[in-house]
Amino acid sequence: MKNWIKFGAVALVLQVAFSAQAQTEDPIEYFTDSKISDTKFSLAAVYAPAYASRRLALYEPVADGNELFAMLNEGAGGVYGQRYGMMAYYELRGMFHVGVGFTTQKSGFISKDFVVFDQNAIFQDTIGVFNAKTSYSALNIPIQFIFHTQITDLWALQVIPSYDLTFYNMIDRSWVGEGVPDYSTDAVTGVLGTMYDRGSEESIQYHKGFNGCIGFALGNEFNVSNNLVLSLRAEFRLGLLPINLEDVALSEVPYGVGGSVGFRYYL
Repeated sequence: MKNWIKFGAVALVLQVAFSAQAQTEDPIEYFTDSKISDTKFSLAAVYAPAYASRRLALYEPVADGNELFAMLNEGAGGVYGQRYGMMAYYELRGMFHVGVGFTTQKSGFISKDFVVFDQNAIFQDTIGVFNAKTSYSALNIPIQFIFHTQITDLWALQVIPSYDLTFYNMIDRSWVGEGVPDYSTDAVTGVLGTMYDRGSEESIQYHKGFNGCIGFALGNEFNVSNNLVLSLRAEFRLGLLPINLEDVALSEVPYGVGGSVGFRYYL
């Protein structure tokens, strides 16, 4: 009987000691999603180089004896184009982001083989066959829709259709190539002018206008740090409207094939 009493006393002492020790330990703290930073806004800086050229949407030769030029080649040459600027994004959902921004664009194309006629001559004489380079700069307001698929913790695949509001602030065309004479006559200057506005030389150097551009890009996004990612994309862009006015009988639509690189920071 005494042994059972001793055993009970020892068990009671151990239980009291264990309970006292357990009460001194720190309680377990569980974190909820509300304590984890999960921003939906982000800012991005982008740079987009491209091979720029144009497609010929319309060419209607004029053969009434008063034409200033004729085209022997409906193809075009390319130039180096580029865009750079900022974008702001909002995540409507984890797989769908929408963005709007502001970019500056410099681009152009080369139209080949213009036969230029001398309108100052009594008879319509051929001055020469030349190439013409069109250069333009514009301010764009891009609107992007990103379909975002997270492949791994560090890598995501993105599909990006876009639409740009394009405001031209300079369009200029000049003769290029070897042996191009420095003609100052209205016959040659007028050829360049008619490609923008028939009968108005003021628009040759200072034409301003509005256009739109649709684009499609496919790319990847790589995590650099907790809030910073690197984006690499291949893209295609096409103007919605010709760069020329409608009554010129020549409609040239600019396009670009290239890529873009940028850093995106989640606020």
